[in-house]
Amino acid sequence: QELENARLAEHPAPFISTLSQQTKDAIPTLLYSAHDYTGRPADSFVLINGKTLRQGDATKGVRVDEILPDSVVLTYQGTQFRLRALNSWVNL
Repeated sequence: QELENARLAEHPAPFISTLSQQTKDAIPTLLYSAHDYTGRPADSFVLINGKTLRQGDATKGVRVDEILPDSVVLTYQGTQFRLRALNSWVNL
């Protein structure tokens, strides 16, 4: 419950849930299974679609722009957005 009520880190990128349906439909499935934020970009990583990704890395055309304490900032086809830590995006 404490985590749910915690204030999210400030960042201008919108969360994926606020994007238009057309934009969301274009984003491939992202299975987000690990989040390790250290405060140092070179040491922080996320595990998405079974791949360990650091800032600047990409999978399925989705680039990791920044790893925040509570989320990851991604870009797909020019659209920047955020996913909360360990929250997958499944595109059916």
